[in-house]
Amino acid sequence: MKSSPQGEVPLTPFLWTRGIAAREVLHHLDRNGFDAEPLLAKAELSRSQVMQGPGGISFASQHRFLELAAVNANDSLLGLHAAAEMDLRDAGILFYLAASSPTVAEALDHLVRYAGAESEAVHLDVARHKDETILTARPVLAFDEPGRQFSEFTALALVRILRRATNRDFAPRRITFAHVRNCSLRELHGILRCPAEFAQIADSWVLPQSVMALPIISSDSRLLHILEAHAEDLLSERRSAAGLTGLVENQLLGMLPTGRVQLAVVARQLGMSTRSFTRRLAQEGSSFGEILDGLRHRLALHYLEDRRNSLQQIAWLLGYSEVGAFNHAFKRWTGTSPGRARNLPT
Repeated sequence: MKSSPQGEVPLTPFLWTRGIAAREVLHHLDRNGFDAEPLLAKAELSRSQVMQGPGGISFASQHRFLELAAVNANDSLLGLHAAAEMDLRDAGILFYLAASSPTVAEALDHLVRYAGAESEAVHLDVARHKDETILTARPVLAFDEPGRQFSEFTALALVRILRRATNRDFAPRRITFAHVRNCSLRELHGILRCPAEFAQIADSWVLPQSVMALPIISSDSRLLHILEAHAEDLLSERRSAAGLTGLVENQLLGMLPTGRVQLAVVARQLGMSTRSFTRRLAQEGSSFGEILDGLRHRLALHYLEDRRNSLQQIAWLLGYSEVGAFNHAFKRWTGTSPGRARNLPT
């Protein structure tokens, strides 16, 4: 297949995060006498960036640092151990939003709405069922860097925040991870205190529905109002830094394979009303439909270059329910079918 600049997918080499996990792991290494400087250098990070850098760090570099640290410390559960030790207040705005909410259900809603204030690399969503609620975390991009330590750090940190906020020692029904783990399972289950399932479609926390109504003991409506305003300001800063179009693409990258791509959902994830969202995109000379269509076009060209991807798989990755819909869209973009485009001489 012939490549072209239009076929290059903007896979955003720098996805931003405030680096909470990296900071806590660095604290853990320092407390236990490990030399973290070579690991930071290999991850293309500096101590000042991790500890106090106002601009945040690369999400991929955070992944790399955590995995290098686990190997260096000979601790396959390093992420969990760091999360078990951390002062939960160091989780920043998300901790205080949760701790000021009226109930666990509303705390989760705030985490979903304002997750982008801490990282633009993870998409959160909540699904409520009759007897359980599932909070799911999906990366907006697939990284070459393994993310086992980060996922396990986040899994325990969230549970600890909710336990602290409610003063209840409850356990999730189960926690799922997208990565594979074949060692230290007994200790992991002991730390999480619930079943853990690996090699699943996404990281998630499955909570009993009864937990959703638990009151937050530090709930404070006035403080919550102030925190919400601050979180909105943080989200606005990120939109200004990255451009709204880029943030929309980041959200869509995580949502496309689910097939549930809706303007209202993306707007909510970015902390905006649908009207403000549409108006802001228009100010950038774009629209939700144009961004979605353009992203699918570029991703399709990218995926077709790898012959291991079947047309059915590509259609699914792009959020199409059937190959026919993908074929129709591809012909509209290029004037030819995806099968023929794949066989064009390079």
